[in-house]
Amino acid sequence: MPLRNRSSFSKRHALWLTAFVTACGLTAAASMPAYAETKHHPAQAEESQLPAIEPESIAALTRMGDHLASLKSFEIDTRSSMEVVDGDQKLSIEGGGTYEVQRPDRLKIDFRTDSLKREFIYDGKTVTYVAPNENFYATFDAPPTIKETLRDAAQKYDLSFPLADLFNWGTKDAPIDQIKEGFHVGKAYIGGQETDHWAFRGRDQDWEVWIRSEGNPVPLKLSLVDRLEPTAPRFSVELDWTETKTFPDGTFTYTPPAGAAQITFANEGAAK
Repeated sequence: MPLRNRSSFSKRHALWLTAFVTACGLTAAASMPAYAETKHHPAQAEESQLPAIEPESIAALTRMGDHLASLKSFEIDTRSSMEVVDGDQKLSIEGGGTYEVQRPDRLKIDFRTDSLKREFIYDGKTVTYVAPNENFYATFDAPPTIKETLRDAAQKYDLSFPLADLFNWGTKDAPIDQIKEGFHVGKAYIGGQETDHWAFRGRDQDWEVWIRSEGNPVPLKLSLVDRLEPTAPRFSVELDWTETKTFPDGTFTYTPPAGAAQITFANEGAAK
């Protein structure tokens, strides 16, 4: 059997990894944060006269996006939790990871769970996707920016990363026009820092963001529910930011260890 069929990243494998990869890890909070104040959901608009989209919710995303777009070299450590449905039971899969970012054309993502570790390394020309414990890797030629590279990774190779959306905020591709509802839930503390908790609804997804209240408006937690799935699984991620970071030489370069096998993506032919 050829190496391509025996060892390639299959679509099913890539989609399974998405459950862990995306967002690169995170540990869901053990309990819901206490809120200093809350508002009712806009679904009750007839009673409360609240608009479906509170203008300040869009303004908060705009402030966040403008700041994120201004960051040039930074690091995000993440702790994640994702619900996986096994029959009629929901399981919680915990993970963690690190994003190292040097705009416009350097990115390294490490992500892991108890049983899985993967690396995504972009050096401005090539992406290398690595399974270090199994000692194999695959590569593809990449466009000249992080945002375009993450787009190609998702569309051509089924490698999707939820935090990829962070690279759209502050640009013309920010998904503001997809928001159908948006409102302020209240105040909450994430990692000891006060945040404003905002909730949004799009066509197929419900999502929440906790934006730091004092200082730079970075998101400290994100949560997503896919309404297209009958079981409505939730993915959540907490983020620790280093907003100015200097990376040593070699951070975005992959050197295969001894015995590492280079393989191909299962759908590589179709991607070209």
